[in-house]
Amino acid sequence: MQCEKCKKNHATVHVTEVVNGVKREAHLCQLCADSAGVKFNFSIQNMLEGLLEAPPLKPGKGEKAAATPKCPECGLSYTEFKSKARLGCANDYDLFKAGLLPLLEKIHGATQHVGKVPPTADATAKMESELVRLKRDLDAAVKAENFERAAELRDKVKTLESELNKGGKT
Repeated sequence: MQCEKCKKNHATVHVTEVVNGVKREAHLCQLCADSAGVKFNFSIQNMLEGLLEAPPLKPGKGEKAAATPKCPECGLSYTEFKSKARLGCANDYDLFKAGLLPLLEKIHGATQHVGKVPPTADATAKMESELVRLKRDLDAAVKAENFERAAELRDKVKTLESELNKGGKT
């Protein structure tokens, strides 16, 4: 695509602006973008800044309300984590749990990793993974008061559990 301004160079800067519901796009080369005053202040930190606005950590018993805890292993504070968007060590997951859980929920929609079963896994592992998924779906159906679906899932869970119990006894 050619630059819309000079019609000579390849457009490498693509700007989209929405004003009062009207979308306007511009495709410019770097030289024309610079001369037009298009400035970019993009970084991963800026992009994640809104997501990292998690609620402040609640101090535990005996801690001062103003003080944020520091990791005894790596020395990272929650404020430093928010500015760097990176944890220092495995201990930080437990230490900053109160701030991390809402953040993970916001980013991933859940706070627990479910994962996938590797294709090379044996049948028992696949059945156990399916059982976990069915139980999770059953809980969701009950919470949504979709009792017909919950009954179907309950029956599937019972069947799968009995198959797993048979396989474990032989």
